[in-house]
Amino acid sequence: MKKVGIITYHFAQNYGAVLQCYALQTYLSQRGYDVTVFDFVSEKQKKNNDIVKHGISVKTAVANICLLPFARSIRKKHARFAIFCQKNLHLTPHFSTVEALQKYIEENKYDVIVSGSDQVLNPNIDDFEMAFLYPFQTTAKKIAYAASTGNASPDDIRKIQCYLDDFSKISIREQKDIGKFDTEMVARLSVVCDPVMLLRADAWNNMLNKPSGKPYLICYFLHKKLFREEFAIAQKIAKDRGLELKVINARFGPNSFRKGTIFDAGPGEFVNLIANSSYVCTDSFHGTLFSLVFHKQFSCLDTKQNRHDTRKKGLLESVGAAAAYQNVEDPLKICSTLNYKEIDCQMEEIRKSAAKFLEILNE
Repeated sequence: MKKVGIITYHFAQNYGAVLQCYALQTYLSQRGYDVTVFDFVSEKQKKNNDIVKHGISVKTAVANICLLPFARSIRKKHARFAIFCQKNLHLTPHFSTVEALQKYIEENKYDVIVSGSDQVLNPNIDDFEMAFLYPFQTTAKKIAYAASTGNASPDDIRKIQCYLDDFSKISIREQKDIGKFDTEMVARLSVVCDPVMLLRADAWNNMLNKPSGKPYLICYFLHKKLFREEFAIAQKIAKDRGLELKVINARFGPNSFRKGTIFDAGPGEFVNLIANSSYVCTDSFHGTLFSLVFHKQFSCLDTKQNRHDTRKKGLLESVGAAAAYQNVEDPLKICSTLNYKEIDCQMEEIRKSAAKFLEILNE
């Protein structure tokens, strides 16, 4: 049995980051690999993800005071993230330095070490660490799976690209990212799906409860500046369909005081809320992806001003679900026409492509 290690943003208080890690680990484990997730969290990353923000600035003090009304919910949410990871991720001992990670990989004789998915190739993210690039010599085969560059420019990528030279195989998550690499590297790149798509709906059943209460529309919005417009759209759709309105709180702030807000959902609760909903409104890539996995009628919200992040639109177009895409500036459309028989066929082809890429683990 080949030994495989994964490094990614498994530690983040972010549903997509944790669940894509779980999905890749589960997919590989189901195929007979001995899979672990490297519990690498640097001191900088730890501070970035602490419940209480550290520092002596006025901005930090004000932020902590503003969070006081939500303190109990924040603690419960963080606890649920921690419990989910402890229960569902096959974590190694904790590391905070590249040297400790390298030593562990060599001592435990890993056959393959994987970087990704998520934005492990985006040096602009506060939580980025060189450890994602395995910047050391090792007998283990290095691969990148569905890595994303996020908002990194070609110049940003040029600074880290040399660390990919000794990777046996490299795949990225977004077609648009290909142009950020030089010609030689482009010849080595594959485009594959986010790990969440690798698992069909039944693979998530262990997180689901039987639906109870009134049918509801679930909202999951990441963009603070768009919240008012997005929420107004969700209200209209909920009213039109006679649905209760619920909101998964992504950012604590003034919008968190709205009726129907769910403050303390962990990764399992997040999956459950989408799976049992009657309609989904989201501006999130992973919110969109889970809507597709669970065959939801949904609205994927965006703005015409967004010229950089085309992940959601690209995903919908690739599976034939573009009808779910809605710019907030456009007249309201309620999506109720998604043909999941056709969408599933497209998703199966994408899964086959990813499976073919991952055959490198057997070589």
